Amino acid sequence: MAQSEELRQAGYRLLTQLDDDIQQPQAGGLQNTDLLSRYRATVSSEANAGIQQNLETLIGVIRAYLLERASEDALEYYLSQQFNIEATNIRELLNNLAELRTADGEQANPLNTAADPSTLPKISVIITTYNRKEFLHQAVQSILRQDYPHKEITVIDDCSSDGTADMMSRSFGDDPRVIYMQNETNRGPGNNRRKALSAHGDGEYILFLDDDDYLIDRSYFSRAVHFHQQHPELAFVAANVFLEYSTTGQFKPSSLELSRITPKEAYFSNFEQKGYPKPASTLTAIFKRDALMKMDILNMSMVNDASIYLRALLIGDAGFIDTLAGVYRIHGNNITFHLSQSFLIENLEEKRLIRNMAIERYGYSKAEMNEWFNHNVYDTISYYLMNSAKSHTDFKSMYNWSSIHSPKAYSQLKRQFRTRLLKKQLLRVSFVRALLNR
Repeated sequence: MAQSEELRQAGYRLLTQLDDDIQQPQAGGLQNTDLLSRYRATVSSEANAGIQQNLETLIGVIRAYLLERASEDALEYYLSQQFNIEATNIRELLNNLAELRTADGEQANPLNTAADPSTLPKISVIITTYNRKEFLHQAVQSILRQDYPHKEITVIDDCSSDGTADMMSRSFGDDPRVIYMQNETNRGPGNNRRKALSAHGDGEYILFLDDDDYLIDRSYFSRAVHFHQQHPELAFVAANVFLEYSTTGQFKPSSLELSRITPKEAYFSNFEQKGYPKPASTLTAIFKRDALMKMDILNMSMVNDASIYLRALLIGDAGFIDTLAGVYRIHGNNITFHLSQSFLIENLEEKRLIRNMAIERYGYSKAEMNEWFNHNVYDTISYYLMNSAKSHTDFKSMYNWSSIHSPKAYSQLKRQFRTRLLKKQLLRVSFVRALLNR
């Protein structure tokens, strides 16, 4: 039996048993958390480690749904993609689960999405793309499926050669909500975000979406806008996602575990440190356009996700909806896994500018911001040296930059990577390389 069929049957057995237990509860009533805890022992006895892992994740996703931390859309999508189980085949179970849901999670918003769209604030979605027409189609469709009516999508194509233009014309050419821009030369995602935002990003709220990511909760825009309206001090609202591992086909929930509202000073100062994680790309981040303009986004040289978040946090607080709103693909071609030396230095220069802005415009302590900068330099360069650096020259370039701009980080890096650099130096000698390859 194929692995996928084994997984489908294992998932279906668990769901069938769950449906039976809901319809015939044990004495003393039925508590949803108790209900799911019964299955942990059963799942732990599964002989196939891969199936066991997926069943444990399934229990977690159902629990998130019962606690209103995942929508019905998200649950149905997960079951379809991970277990090949369609909602129509388990409709009775889904109806029973819906009756067990608590009111602990972020509630659905009272926005009247059936109203005249012009009466609601506009969301402008900017999608940068390059030679990923299949992914792009899914990304655009995921936005069009949002129940929020006042939205506009701008796709900026960085001179693709895979038929992206034809696909966009066939699939979305007649949809006035979709604008297609095409570069004559490759300019990179940062420049394209800035160009599309300047040309068409006139909505009150902005979403920057990568072409390989997509939303699955159709009510997410509505909930995010309602959240913004309740809390005008927010610079952006974000949510949780599924991580989709393309090589294995696995979906795993990823939770930010942030407070409903995180004050800007705390998040900015501790960004990407313990307790203050960065959301997955900008997949779920609905930014207030005014905040982006105040933080000078149109003059940024490095318009990547971390820089946008950091600058936005100089302007306003962060909102968090504890729900699984989208899917972030991990497929080995994400830019995180292919960092170039020039990209890295541009990223560090942007953080140097952000440090100066925090001190000069927003009154942050110079000593604290210098420490913040040293920490960011060390983390960024050490990640690069561990994962992307390939030659002795890569190490020396990073050392040279850090010795000039962050001597403290430079000292830390030299101590940590002394052995790795020595190995790179030795490998430059052909005789030693030949010996090591014997």
